[in-house]
Amino acid sequence: MGKSYWEWNSVFNLDPAKSALLVIDMQNGFVEEGSPLEVPMAREQVPNMEKLISFCRSQNIPVIYTEFCVGPDFYYDFYWKMAAQRGINLEEPGCSFWDGKYETRIISELTPLPGERVIKKCGYDCFAETELNQILQSLGVSTLLITGTVLNWCVDSTVRAAYHRHYNVTVISDAVSTYDHAGATAEQWHRMELNLIAEAFGTVLSTDETIKELTRIGFTTGLTL
Repeated sequence: MGKSYWEWNSVFNLDPAKSALLVIDMQNGFVEEGSPLEVPMAREQVPNMEKLISFCRSQNIPVIYTEFCVGPDFYYDFYWKMAAQRGINLEEPGCSFWDGKYETRIISELTPLPGERVIKKCGYDCFAETELNQILQSLGVSTLLITGTVLNWCVDSTVRAAYHRHYNVTVISDAVSTYDHAGATAEQWHRMELNLIAEAFGTVLSTDETIKELTRIGFTTGLTL
């Protein structure tokens, strides 16, 4: 059956000077109870994300957010046509995920600070048809710390895209979430996805492990932590 994600040894070190934190789609429409695309596991992980975001801000590690939204000229054709079968309304005035709607906003607990970048996307991959790669390159980032939702949709797609752009990828195990669907529970999806990522695409660490590793590297390079 292979190893579990926590059994793999990392093949790269986390360098705070070359890292950025990506917070994927932690929006009202995914996180709030009863929301259109509710991911209950995401609510449980908010404290971990708050902790990691606070740490990164204190160390000048860039924090970048994404927001999933759609519009009449901003969508993928398959997603738009498939939405009705999934019980999702993408047509105005009832669509919850048009840009600017309440559901598309980042939850209040994780509100971006002035100057922090928020990337709008209409697909799963945070790099696809967005400015993310250019932003990371301009910041000198080579390691991407990935958090957010949904693990086996947008997180997975972004991990693969980052890997194929030669970034070191670290997925934060207790800050990525999914839900019951497609014949598996959220917990099953969570474990299987992290097992796959750790074997094929990057390192998987917990919030505390990530902070510890960044702190350790920071001390050895003389950063003030």
